[in-house]
Amino acid sequence: MKKHFFTLLILLLALCLYNCGDSRKKENTNTTELNNQIAEEPIQQPVFKINLNLVIPNDDTIEVFYLDFDDTEYSYETKVAKKIEGNPNAQGIEFLLPKKIFPSSLRIDFGQNGSEENVTLNSVAMFYEDFELILNAQEFYSFFIPNQYVSYNEETGVIERILVDGKYDPYFNARALFKKKLELEVR
Repeated sequence: MKKHFFTLLILLLALCLYNCGDSRKKENTNTTELNNQIAEEPIQQPVFKINLNLVIPNDDTIEVFYLDFDDTEYSYETKVAKKIEGNPNAQGIEFLLPKKIFPSSLRIDFGQNGSEENVTLNSVAMFYEDFELILNAQEFYSFFIPNQYVSYNEETGVIERILVDGKYDPYFNARALFKKKLELEVR
């Protein structure tokens, strides 16, 4: 009987040790899984990006106004502005619209400082998720129309900013063709 009791005790002890070891493995696995979840990258929200490649000789501010599909007019609440350091060489300027905004229209303002020095637009690129649109100076003119404060040479991309009756507000507004393109590509 002592022999059976001793064997039974060893079996119980072995069973306890086996179960304890198994629960430790589960704890480690859960901790590892939890650590993996913590280590995962947060989900990135889509952002509409506009990259301008241009030569702007003087310090100035460039603004991009956008319309969401519910908007009918541009406003200061729907604009992104960047202060630019003047440079005789081409530079890239990136504008990021608020997360999850895919615009129905855009307006690009080329300066606020009153300078009448020319700006040269080399290209405009736009990205959002799988949407990509890259425009050279001629293609830009097909999608955007200058206002009365701009004389634009679509062959060279030169933007001549003009004072009219003492007023200054040089910008390009989206043409109907560009608005239709955005409407077809909406995400």
